[in-house]
Amino acid sequence: MITNYVEKLKQYINENEEISTFDLVEIMGAHTSFLILLLILSLLNIILAPLPINSFIIGIPLTLFSICYLFGIKEGIFSKKLFKKSVNCTAWRKYIHKVSYYIEKIFVISKPRFYHLLQMHKRCFSGFVLSTTSLLIFLPIPFVNTSGSVTMIMVLLGIIQKDGLFFTIGYLSFVIHIIFSAVVIYYIVV
Repeated sequence: MITNYVEKLKQYINENEEISTFDLVEIMGAHTSFLILLLILSLLNIILAPLPINSFIIGIPLTLFSICYLFGIKEGIFSKKLFKKSVNCTAWRKYIHKVSYYIEKIFVISKPRFYHLLQMHKRCFSGFVLSTTSLLIFLPIPFVNTSGSVTMIMVLLGIIQKDGLFFTIGYLSFVIHIIFSAVVIYYIVV
């Protein structure tokens, strides 16, 4: 399922010079586009971690998509001028293959299981977890970006794959991530 979306995105990036947020949602479809886009952006955040302003560039769409997921906004927001603005995606070509590779590897270990653990899943609470984590990724705080992306990946895989184990690990890593971020912020400020 997810590999099909990544293949569509890979094909679009290889065939076009520019891409917009509207194009991303159109490629993925409206049903699970936010979750899949959040997963791909989280993986890109880990892969591109050494780049200087990566957290800012990837943090903006992560925050927007997670807020859209939190409030259940489907397509109405994408008619705005901001979401139709295109960016050059030729540099993404070498990285989208890495994302595809990692998604295939992840889905070997993530499969539907522990359905009773998924009873905690409510869109509002999961949206809050994803939005809070994406806001922390957006901030230029050392060591918080990669751990935030791992937290988002765990929660997203739990939701998308109906994997209660990943979902629970994602929620636990969210709590650890919040504590870790608070400690890092405290030592940066003090």
